Amino acid sequence: MRKRISLIAVSMVMLFALCFSGCSSPEGSSSPAASAASVSSEAGKFAGGSGTQESPWVIETAQQLDAVREHLDGCYTLNADIDLASYEKFESIGHFEPASKEDEEAPDLTVAFTGVFNGNGHKISNVAVSAEKQSGVGLFGCVAGENGSVTDLVVENVKVSGNMLVGGVIGYGVSKKPVENITLQGTNSVAGNFLVGGIVGGGFCDIKNCKANADVTLNGDNAQGIGVLAGGMEESSIVSCSATGSVTVTGSGSYSIGGLAACGQAAPEVKDCTVDVKMTVGENCSMIGGLLGHAGNDAKTPTAISGCTVKADITAPASAERIGGIVGSGFFMQAYKEQRTEPNAFVVSDCTSTGSISAGSLTGTIAGYVYSNSKVEDSCTSDMTVGGKKGAPLVGGDKNTAGLDGLK
Repeated sequence: MRKRISLIAVSMVMLFALCFSGCSSPEGSSSPAASAASVSSEAGKFAGGSGTQESPWVIETAQQLDAVREHLDGCYTLNADIDLASYEKFESIGHFEPASKEDEEAPDLTVAFTGVFNGNGHKISNVAVSAEKQSGVGLFGCVAGENGSVTDLVVENVKVSGNMLVGGVIGYGVSKKPVENITLQGTNSVAGNFLVGGIVGGGFCDIKNCKANADVTLNGDNAQGIGVLAGGMEESSIVSCSATGSVTVTGSGSYSIGGLAACGQAAPEVKDCTVDVKMTVGENCSMIGGLLGHAGNDAKTPTAISGCTVKADITAPASAERIGGIVGSGFFMQAYKEQRTEPNAFVVSDCTSTGSISAGSLTGTIAGYVYSNSKVEDSCTSDMTVGGKKGAPLVGGDKNTAGLDGLK
């Protein structure tokens, strides 16, 4: 089944397949005897196990972690803290490549991580990944398939840079399994040109009980998608997560800029999350929010944004628009006008924002712009300042005060 990242500019739209894969015996096993011999030959690379769900390979050293890339469909369990300081340039475990020339948008599962990685609460520290021309960059570059998952892991002190889909832990998550119980702590920097996040760069997977502390940077003009926790997430709920750090957007005309995540596009819900960030954006940027840059689903099932607390100081020029303490707006841009006639729908309830927004148009302390299919409930509160003044409205503008033709 294919899914579209509908928020990407037409020339950069990418389709990815949710393919089916799980933990398996090592590749090349054609008989029980061959399988046993293969498992025996691999056993020396790990501290124990056979790579199955019942008996996952055990990882206790940096060399054993590096060997995960040799069997991307295996099951693994971390049994000790790992320091990668000796790896000046660590290669992502799994990455994105087109499956074929005929279908260049589907991931090649032979190079994506499709296995199971259980961190057992242990820590991987001092991760340095640099792949400036690559898509799918992080400790794990691409996690895909029915069972592909990375859970219960602490990651500390990362420096990750890449082109597209760049995350401190997972560059691209296109799996049915959630990203769950991951903590990114210490001093962390993540930078890229398109879909950048502290834990996940972008994807279609739920994120639950994760914590990110990071300084994230989106480079270039007309770039899209950045958040301290995650970049562009579609059809993905974000529940009980937190984000602290900074968001920097260096170019002009960029969009989907959030303190927690770039977006919750077609998301069922974003709830019970906390944010404490500083955000700096360039000229003519749009869809900027302390929690989410943009969010929304169809009008019958709007994205539910609830129970979130945000402290955000957003530095923006006068030319920026649709800036909210919680959410910037539903997704809408003139470049997509033929494909999307109105913004996505969302409902914000029981959310609180504090901090400041320096400038910009269509600026509200909860939502920047609310179309007629969306709503900010009275249960939301804010003491955020806008332009140095208190008392700004919860909603910066709506269909009656700013028509769609006037939006960027």
